Amino acid sequence: MRRIVVALVTIGCTLVVTGGPAAAHAGGLTATDSRGHVVSITPALPGLEVVAIEDGARLRLRNGTGGPVTIPAGATVAPGAEHTWTDERATPDGRTVAAGRTVPWTITLDADGTPVTVDGVLVGEERPPAAPWWAAAALTGTALVLLARRLRRADLLLAAAGGVAALSSIVHVTGSTLAVESAPLAGTFLSAAGINLLAWPLIIGGAVTALRGRATGILAVCGGAALTAVFVLPDVTSFHRAVLPFAGPADLERILVVLALGLGAGVAVAGAGVLRDLARKAEETV
Repeated sequence: MRRIVVALVTIGCTLVVTGGPAAAHAGGLTATDSRGHVVSITPALPGLEVVAIEDGARLRLRNGTGGPVTIPAGATVAPGAEHTWTDERATPDGRTVAAGRTVPWTITLDADGTPVTVDGVLVGEERPPAAPWWAAAALTGTALVLLARRLRRADLLLAAAGGVAALSSIVHVTGSTLAVESAPLAGTFLSAAGINLLAWPLIIGGAVTALRGRATGILAVCGGAALTAVFVLPDVTSFHRAVLPFAGPADLERILVVLALGLGAGVAVAGAGVLRDLARKAEETV
């Protein structure tokens, strides 16, 4: 069991290093310290609309004028069309903005030969205290391991904990997907889920099998839990950042990451001992 878990964690860590799990941030969005807003468009042309979406990560232009509009990236938006793009001057991604500070930005469009200035701001928000969230994840995993050593039916505990980790991961990926406005939901969800599309069925199917008294079920739960914990690692940035790519309260997202990471790791670690106990009991009944 330990070798299997180590192998799964190694695969997961390789994905982290090579950038695979970055898709866990649906749509390529990342946690930041500020939100972006469009303040004004000068001159205000009837039908021309530019808004910041996804907390400012991208800009969306709707061209309701009678002529083409060219954006700084060089793309031309035809009349009646819309275009979404990222501008490094306007996005909070990769920028450090202190809490309470406002950083202005400006971009210039060409509306059928007329220069149009779009002004906006990045507004810094207060970072959360990270230590309590890290402590919560560590205590969750540690408590599960210690409790598993004391219970007579620790296999049922691991099955339940694995199920909660999977559910937390599903809600986390769903919330991340719903925060994306610039891509289709179905494709975004599948991309964000990544290797969880393997981990979730492993955990759920393994839990059902474990409830039937089969040790192979716990093996599957532990393998899926290990993958879940590794895959959610890039999202621990939510412990340190103020603005999260999540369609819901920021603290809910942090709780989901705590559960997916803490329970996932706890199940994987405790699984080796539980499987040894199950094997010993099976030998004693033979």
